[in-house]
Amino acid sequence: MCGFLGWFSSEARSRTDAERERASRVLGAMSHRGPDDEAEAQGPGWWMGFRRLAILDLSPAGRQPMSFGGGRYTLTFNGEIYNFAQLKAALPEQSFQSSGDTAVLGAMLAQRPVSEVLPQLRGMFALAWWDAQERSLVVARDHFGIKPLYFSRRGGELFVGSELRSVARLAQVPTGISRRALGQYFRWGAVQAPDTMIDGVECLPPGHLLCWSKGEARIERWFTPAWPGRNEWTADRNEVRQAVLDSVQSHLVSDVPVGVFLSGGLDSSLMAACMKHLGQSEVQAFSIGYEENAGVPDESDTAERTAQHFGCRFVRERLTAESLFGKLDGYLGSLDQPTGDALNTYLASQLAAQHVKVTLSGLGADEWFAGYNYHRLARLAHLSPLARTALGRVTGAGVRWVESFLPQGAKGHKAWKALLYAAGGAGQTTAEVHRLGRSIVAPASVAQLLGIDDAEAQRSTEDIPLRRQLTADLDQRAPESWLNQMLLLETETYLANTLLRDNDCTSMAHGLELRVPLVDRDVFAVAGRVAPDNKLTMSTGKKVLRDAFRDLLPEWINHDTQKKTFTLPLMKWMRTPRWKSRILDTLQAPSCVDATAARRLTDRYFADATESKAAWHLSQPVWMMFVLEEWMRRQEGN
Repeated sequence: MCGFLGWFSSEARSRTDAERERASRVLGAMSHRGPDDEAEAQGPGWWMGFRRLAILDLSPAGRQPMSFGGGRYTLTFNGEIYNFAQLKAALPEQSFQSSGDTAVLGAMLAQRPVSEVLPQLRGMFALAWWDAQERSLVVARDHFGIKPLYFSRRGGELFVGSELRSVARLAQVPTGISRRALGQYFRWGAVQAPDTMIDGVECLPPGHLLCWSKGEARIERWFTPAWPGRNEWTADRNEVRQAVLDSVQSHLVSDVPVGVFLSGGLDSSLMAACMKHLGQSEVQAFSIGYEENAGVPDESDTAERTAQHFGCRFVRERLTAESLFGKLDGYLGSLDQPTGDALNTYLASQLAAQHVKVTLSGLGADEWFAGYNYHRLARLAHLSPLARTALGRVTGAGVRWVESFLPQGAKGHKAWKALLYAAGGAGQTTAEVHRLGRSIVAPASVAQLLGIDDAEAQRSTEDIPLRRQLTADLDQRAPESWLNQMLLLETETYLANTLLRDNDCTSMAHGLELRVPLVDRDVFAVAGRVAPDNKLTMSTGKKVLRDAFRDLLPEWINHDTQKKTFTLPLMKWMRTPRWKSRILDTLQAPSCVDATAARRLTDRYFADATESKAAWHLSQPVWMMFVLEEWMRRQEGN
């Protein structure tokens, strides 16, 4: 699927020619490229439009919006329902207007309330279901937020869609940046739902639905991620293996070929291994590498070796600082919201879209099976006899004070990080440790950038309803395990608001559907029943995944237990003359941040000679300011 828009009024009035023209123009301007067709449906007081990327039922019968119940209901639906064939078999015998999943979903919704249908769906989705007789609308988003959904309320009108800027244009929301969202962006690298960067447009959080009738909207949660306590930690590697294989099998349903993103790490190699094990004969694998010493590891040679092991057709693009510079404007123009973490997916999607319409990604393994390096540091903090004591608060403060005087290379060294966590410098609660691990720009620096005081910066970046509620409910939603609590925090923050949101935006910019089999309701349930010690040890993360698929993976993947991250070498390349000139020009007179604070951060980065990942905390704030200002210029030009 691709993207949709909708306008609904509490009054059953006819649309003016100008309103219809504007809606069609906005639909056509959606950033998703290469759609197979566009279609619209409308009636008194409502309009729906859809841009299609045909994956299931490639015929015109699969077009949306799709009507049901003799025209009473209209459905627009972005995503894929992977178990639609099983759901179809359970429905009363009837004729379906299409062989795809949309017809099955509409038939279900026409027979039962949305709240009963949603828990049966296995897949990724954002949907809008209009009842013309009752003049009511329900919009809903999938369990974990794989597909985006935005809305804007204006008087008795509601505007919904799968793209933030399109909703803003359709609703004619004035161009205005949310100061609260700005703080979140610098602190966490992405705006946190339900906020968006545009004042007047909201993001429906994952696992939520919105019911709208007579101009009034009600938002409720239909799915709440939670894991059981110790007595139910029963899943072993065989059960994990079966759950992952079942999920990959379901994610292969398609009427077009399915490829795979492949790096040198476990997660993507696991996807390729499962695809071959399940009988996929001709798999295309896509990887990004570097043509020069980039200061970070180039995993593409390992990816090529893995592709050859599985008999995949390997497609690689090697980048240089110059070639990546030439892709900047295309990337910046694709962003629905500014982000610090999407360029890698944009590049891999651009490459894959030249060959296929669908790819699998190994995203999700780190968040549910504890794969990040800082998870091991967090384990150290929880095992340390000092970190979680009253004395630990004192020693932690002392270590943080010493850190403020260290050069960036020393701060980024794993030995110093271990000392910081063991001494209590990361905090004493799970939420505090997670906050340090995910924080990019400290609240004091956020305050300087935005010209506010430290307390307001702390409030705007941390007092987020979903985050606050999750933190309060951790003991109930993940009892008896600090690790499971941390992974739930990952699920509702970094996974939902950064990884999944960015992946959808940057893949759809190239007309590519990116599927994530490890972000699946059944895999999530099994992951929650894996004992924490079978996920994480001091030497490795994702232990149960490694054990479950050891026989399917090549020995060089099995033996390498270090976490691999596809890190673009911006730490080094941003210092090249052309990059530096572009960045300084953009940030010369910033419109979103304080010029003096911005100059302080850029001077600190360009004065440092560190080129490895240790320079990330120097380069990342500069990169984020650059992306933000470039994104803002494009908003003002629309």
